[in-house]
Amino acid sequence: MFNSSFAREMTDYLELRTAVLSASSASNDRRVLLLLDQYLVLSGFQGKELTEDILSAWSKTLSGKSKTVKEKLAVVRGFGKYLNTLGHQSFLPTLPKVKSDYIPYIFSDEEIVSIFHYADNLTPQNPRSCSSFFQLKIPMALRILYSCGTRLQETMSLQRKDVDFKNRTLFLKKTKFSKERVIPVHESLIAVMERYCLTLGIMHEPEAFLFPGRKEGSHYTTRQMDSWFSEILKLADIDQRERDCHERGACLHCFRHLFVLKSMQQLEAAETAWLLRE
Repeated sequence: MFNSSFAREMTDYLELRTAVLSASSASNDRRVLLLLDQYLVLSGFQGKELTEDILSAWSKTLSGKSKTVKEKLAVVRGFGKYLNTLGHQSFLPTLPKVKSDYIPYIFSDEEIVSIFHYADNLTPQNPRSCSSFFQLKIPMALRILYSCGTRLQETMSLQRKDVDFKNRTLFLKKTKFSKERVIPVHESLIAVMERYCLTLGIMHEPEAFLFPGRKEGSHYTTRQMDSWFSEILKLADIDQRERDCHERGACLHCFRHLFVLKSMQQLEAAETAWLLRE
């Protein structure tokens, strides 16, 4: 597996790590050590001590986001500590601070109008391949994502009992970090959701999914929504082929970023109006 002067040490270290780590974590350690091993072979390194110079040179070959680079260096740092216990002096690289490389895509007001226009008029090429009320589900899901800032998986797994029409709230369970959230819903959207549930015939079925799939007891998947949204973007002529490095491009998660932006703008406007009245 390994071919550098540290082949034996890397193999033994990986065996120790495999015994205490999950399969995915151990596999990640293996990939990083292979990168270091290959670099040492190509650079002609034959020593038994990892120096600052060799590790600094190797770190410059690492690609990816700052978080990814930090994780790779952390693996090598752990291996370096192992070498030190064996008596092979090793330099321990300092882990860099993680910075945000992600550049969100923010839909313009014109793009939002266009997106909802095509969503409301979406016609599948093969209607038989779609579940019933397909032309209502996609627009409804997009309106929840846009107006409530929910994540896609949270939205797809919503059940009728999660919608409180009286208090105008959505109950989100099993969200990120295993948390539960209750979020407010605007009165105009709650009215649309009420008509939607009545049309689907699920108003009095608390266990029913808001976005049921074709199979009984299933709901629309995130992959299905991503696929339909990609079609809507094409119809709306929102082209993402020339996005910058680290820019995610237009996707359903961008509704969440737009929700945060508009919420902040509303707060600033409200604060400005209050200050003017004082």
